[in-house]
Amino acid sequence: MIALPHTPIGRIALAICLSLIAHAVVLFAPLVKLPPVEPPLPILTAKLEPLPILAAKPAPAKKVRPKLQPAAVAEIPDNQPVTASQDETPQAEPLPPVIDNAEQETKPAHPLPKHAQLTFFAYKGTDFKVGEARHTLEIGADKNYLLKVGMNTTGLASIFKSFELDQQSSGTLTAQGLRPNQYSETKNTSNGKETLEAKFAWEEKYLSFSNGSSSRLPEQAQDIISFLYQLSQLPLGEGILPVYISNGKKLERYELEVGAEEYIQTVFGRLRALPLRKIHAQGEEGLDIWLGIEYRLLPVKIRQIDRSGQIAGEMVISEIRVADE
Repeated sequence: MIALPHTPIGRIALAICLSLIAHAVVLFAPLVKLPPVEPPLPILTAKLEPLPILAAKPAPAKKVRPKLQPAAVAEIPDNQPVTASQDETPQAEPLPPVIDNAEQETKPAHPLPKHAQLTFFAYKGTDFKVGEARHTLEIGADKNYLLKVGMNTTGLASIFKSFELDQQSSGTLTAQGLRPNQYSETKNTSNGKETLEAKFAWEEKYLSFSNGSSSRLPEQAQDIISFLYQLSQLPLGEGILPVYISNGKKLERYELEVGAEEYIQTVFGRLRALPLRKIHAQGEEGLDIWLGIEYRLLPVKIRQIDRSGQIAGEMVISEIRVADE
């Protein structure tokens, strides 16, 4: 207990001291940085990565007949099993081991990180910054994955038009990459709230939507956010890459044209990137994606093209953090 002063002057001095302390707390408390709830992942540094191209399938191993003594070859018909005693006929030479290359062929050149946090600046057109998008990917020891995307308007844009988007994809990591089981989306705008959901029934081979419709489910189908990370698991030689993608309302077939390496400008400086462009007819919406060649082929830039052929918006990477443990 602090003893109160008995004189009026002492009480006034104490009040002034307490007032100064209170003002100091108000002024300087916002400058004190509290530790984050979760420690941030390490920043992913640039590293030259080869593009994932599937190895050519090796020729099947030839069957080798056991070598026998010349005398034994003449006496044993081809359709009879070969037997020999240790004294009369030497042991047959062992056949070369058969190597199963199926796993080697399907193993991706760029394994996905177990933990990833990607942040993007969102632009209207190419110059006017309107918001931010945050991607988080978690892959558990049981090979189940959870991918979340959160986007919202920031700055002046949030004053004129409020927008929030939350997307989530969950499923399993297989030898061929991500295999989504469920996709959900919640969108909050000035016009209200909209929720979508899609469920992937792989055994029954159909895809059901929350609006009551359904579609057949082709192999390697993805949802609108999982396919961004699935691209690094596919062969990306120059050419046309067909993919099936669900946006939560329907299933569409995209044809992505894989281009030659180019540079893009980011807050990191110029990045080497591999472009993929959706082939679309006049009057259809387009989509361009750039994968970071030095950043595990993770998405580093996404561009939307409107029906008139103009750039509707872009998302450009501003931070990449990954961890493998």
